[in-house]
Amino acid sequence: MRLRRVVPDGSAQVFVKLEYFNPTGSYKDRMAKSIIEEAERRGDLKPGMTVADASGGSTGSSLAFVCPVKGYHFIVASSNAFAMEKLRTMRSFGATVDLIHSPSGEISADLIPSMIRQAQEVSNRSDCYYSDQFNNLEALIGYEEIGHELVKTISRRHRRLLWQGF
Repeated sequence: MRLRRVVPDGSAQVFVKLEYFNPTGSYKDRMAKSIIEEAERRGDLKPGMTVADASGGSTGSSLAFVCPVKGYHFIVASSNAFAMEKLRTMRSFGATVDLIHSPSGEISADLIPSMIRQAQEVSNRSDCYYSDQFNNLEALIGYEEIGHELVKTISRRHRRLLWQGF
């Protein structure tokens, strides 16, 4: 979608990609899909396995959506410090949500590392794959797809404008 009222006349054209059309309403759906599909391609993730990760919500919701579609169970280490809506979303997609209690209800310096350790412990099982969203470079494949779509859309629009004599 082109933003017309945000930039002054005569300046660059600014376009945004409306990622809320994705299944969970997030651009992270693409990242989750690429992480899972690359693990499948390598043979690290096989039918019947479980996927584990740590998440505060958006990536967890995306993995919770992608995993059952691809035939996997998803276990996520999270916390009460994150939005209840995100926790409910992950559960509604079938994820097992292991909560690490935050006494203050807020994110502390040790909360995320605790969640990561919990997900890593779960993934030590032989039937489990740790998707490691914070260090998994295969997430970039999903983001790259967004870039290609933007270029394709803008190029198509540019060609149309040239054809119309603009």
